Amino acid sequence: MTSPESDLSLTVQELSHAYEELSLLYRLSEVFSCMSIEDICSRIADEAVTSIGVKTAAVLCMDENADKLLTRTSRGDWDNSREFPRDEEILWKVIQAKKPSAFCRLADTEHRNYLPAHRSLMVCPLIGKTRVVGALVVADKEADEEFFSSDSKLLMAISSQAGLAIENALLYAELESLLVGAIRSLVKALEASSCWTAGHTERVTEYAVGIGKVMGQPDDIVEKLKICALLHDIGKIATPKEILNKNEGLDEAEWTEIQRHPGLGAEILVELKQFKDIILSIKYHHEHWDGQKGLYGLKHEEIPLMARILSVADAYDAMTSDRPYRKMLSQEAAVKEIERCSGTQFDPSVVKAFLVWIRSFSPRRRVSLP
Repeated sequence: MTSPESDLSLTVQELSHAYEELSLLYRLSEVFSCMSIEDICSRIADEAVTSIGVKTAAVLCMDENADKLLTRTSRGDWDNSREFPRDEEILWKVIQAKKPSAFCRLADTEHRNYLPAHRSLMVCPLIGKTRVVGALVVADKEADEEFFSSDSKLLMAISSQAGLAIENALLYAELESLLVGAIRSLVKALEASSCWTAGHTERVTEYAVGIGKVMGQPDDIVEKLKICALLHDIGKIATPKEILNKNEGLDEAEWTEIQRHPGLGAEILVELKQFKDIILSIKYHHEHWDGQKGLYGLKHEEIPLMARILSVADAYDAMTSDRPYRKMLSQEAAVKEIERCSGTQFDPSVVKAFLVWIRSFSPRRRVSLP
C-alpha cells in the first residue's frame, strides 16, 4: 500500500510530464506553420535531443516512390548518406504499424546488426493527415539510461506535429512546383513570339535570385523573387510582334507602346490576389531609384525591394544580350554601366549585392571582372 506522500509525488510527476508534453505541442504548432521542410526537420531533431536527452536524432523522409527512407537531417552519430529500402527491420516495421517502438538494449535483439553503432533506439512514425511521411529516430540516452513511457509520449508529441507539418510543406512544394512549371510554359510561349528574347527570362531569374541571396533575403522572399522574375515581362504578350521583332531602332510611339508592358503585366495578373507583392514588383520594375525617369514617379523605398532587384538583373541581361538596334556589351562594360547608374537608376544596396554576386558566384562569369 502506497503512502499519501508517494501518491502525491507520482501525481506531481505525471502532471509535470503532461505539462511538458502540452508545452512542447504548443511550441511546435506555433513555429512549424511558417517553416520549410528543411527547417522543420532541423527543429524536430533539436527538440528530440533536448526533450528526451539523447545523443543521436535523425529525421527520415520517404522518397518520391515511397520505397525507401532518406535522411533529411540528423544530430550526433548518424550516417546521413545511408538509405533504408523497404525491409522487415525496425524502421519499416514501425511505419507499417504506425506506432512507436523502443529497444533499450539493441544488441540483445534480432536487429543488432541493423544500426550497430547504437546501444538503444526508439523510432516513431511521422504521420500526416493522409499518409506516413517518414520516421523520427532517437538513440543512446545520456548516461546510458533506458527509455521510459514519458520519453515515448514526448517523441509521439513531436512526431504528431512534425508529420502534419512535413506533409503540408510537401504539398506546398508540389503546388509551387506545379505553379512554377505552368509559369515557365507561359514564358516560353511568350519568348517564342520574339527571336530577340529567348532565354532572357531564365537569365534574369538567375541573376535576381543570386542578388537576393547575397542580400540575405529569407527563403520565402527568394521564392517570390523567382516567380516575379519569371513573370516580369508577361505584359509583352500584348505588345505587337512587329515591335518586338523590329530590326532597327524603335520610334517614339513604339517605345511608348513597349514601355506599357510592366503595367499591362500587372493588369493581366491582377486576379491572382495572393500575388499582390509580386504584381506590384512587376509593375514597378522599371522605376528609377532617384524617381527622375521612371514610369510612375516612385523613388527610393517607395519602389518595392523585389522591383529594385529585378531592375538591376533585367538591365544587366539586356545590356549583355544582342538587340535588333545594337550589339551586346561585354560583361565588363555592362558592370561598369550598372556601377555608373548606382544612386540614379539603381538602388545602391542592390548594386553592391549584384557586384558581389557577379564577381564571386555567377556561373555565367566568363572573365575576371574589375
